[in-house]
Amino acid sequence: MTNDMNETAWLERTLTTDIPLGGAMELTVSRLDECGVELSLPLGPSVNDKGTAFGGALASAMILAGWSLPRLVLLRAGIDADLVIGRCEIRFIAPVGRDFRAACRWPSAEKLQAFRDRLAQRGRASLELEPELLVDGEVAATLSAKYAALMRDRKEERRA
Repeated sequence: MTNDMNETAWLERTLTTDIPLGGAMELTVSRLDECGVELSLPLGPSVNDKGTAFGGALASAMILAGWSLPRLVLLRAGIDADLVIGRCEIRFIAPVGRDFRAACRWPSAEKLQAFRDRLAQRGRASLELEPELLVDGEVAATLSAKYAALMRDRKEERRA
């Protein structure tokens, strides 16, 4: 699969169907290119009692934006691995009172290669990413996160 509309459609389907929260949040993949990924979300499904976006929704949007990139790395490499968030730290900068975007830039080619190499050698690897939450081009929240991949066949070996 190449980085074209098919990959974008695959990612959006994954984020909204395989992860029902993404569907409930009505997210769409508005950009997927060599710079990174950007998810667009309407305020409505994520609004709180103050008329702004619920903090958990903002955190979820950034987590999903970050999760998208290592998931695509695994897909492109044909690697069958589970992908989870291992840790994260969120910084809320400004209230979000309108539609918003969650974006994450690709890490360097060296970091991506180290991620793939470690996964091949050890059956597990992690990748640190820093998604952002944007409103009208301004950063409203940031996330520092570590995503962990675990080869599925190795996981089964440990259970035996």
